[in-house]
Amino acid sequence: MISEHDARQLADRFDELEGSYARKYGLGSQARAFFLMEELVTMRFALLEAHPDAAPVLERQRRSTALKLQSLYDASPFPDGPAPPVRRPPGDAGVIEFDREVFAEKYAAAAELIQCDVVALENWKPESQSRPTAYMYVVDEDFKMRVWVRQFRMSDLVLGRNRATVSGVPVAHPMLVPERLRVRAAGEITPIFGDQITGVVANLKSGHFRPSPEAALSVRRACAESLGLAAESCDVLTVPDVPGNSPQ
Repeated sequence: MISEHDARQLADRFDELEGSYARKYGLGSQARAFFLMEELVTMRFALLEAHPDAAPVLERQRRSTALKLQSLYDASPFPDGPAPPVRRPPGDAGVIEFDREVFAEKYAAAAELIQCDVVALENWKPESQSRPTAYMYVVDEDFKMRVWVRQFRMSDLVLGRNRATVSGVPVAHPMLVPERLRVRAAGEITPIFGDQITGVVANLKSGHFRPSPEAALSVRRACAESLGLAAESCDVLTVPDVPGNSPQ
């Protein structure tokens, strides 16, 4: 169990290292962003083993880290360029729909091959890892989260997902919802778990759907309905809206 003394030492050490990264690489650097992501996930896991006296120390550090990391996301919108082939169907402003013809041409055949590895959040049993692991996810139009259980490195949450391929086709978020091609949120997720999932660290960095910051609410709702997680157990890092980059 982590004592209050150990928690303070851990927080101080992370602050010291963050300062070192900021001085060496810059406040807005990817190196600092990667470090803060590691710190955020570490604080979540540390809270699972914290003595009651240590928990407030770790929680303050987690909140501070999440705010710093979100400020870096706010400064890094989706890249300029052609908007993805998506739209917001009438009747529900929170839903984003990928173009069926583009999907059929580029992704449909490969999408069939990954369906056995796409699971509902409530049925997901993440494998134990020596270091935190990231996964692709979507929240569909019914507020159900689906996760592709192929593991990614934690750095992919910050530096860009290594493009996994199936039959030579890069796996993309629309492939997780081939029936309707509709989502409320999409990105990468890291589960916090001991005997069961007790929290998540997620982002909304899907270039194929480009969810707005408001989509964080859908992630938290999906986690609440599927796992009973409170909103404060879910860190969701958002990407800012930029005119011309968001679904119309």
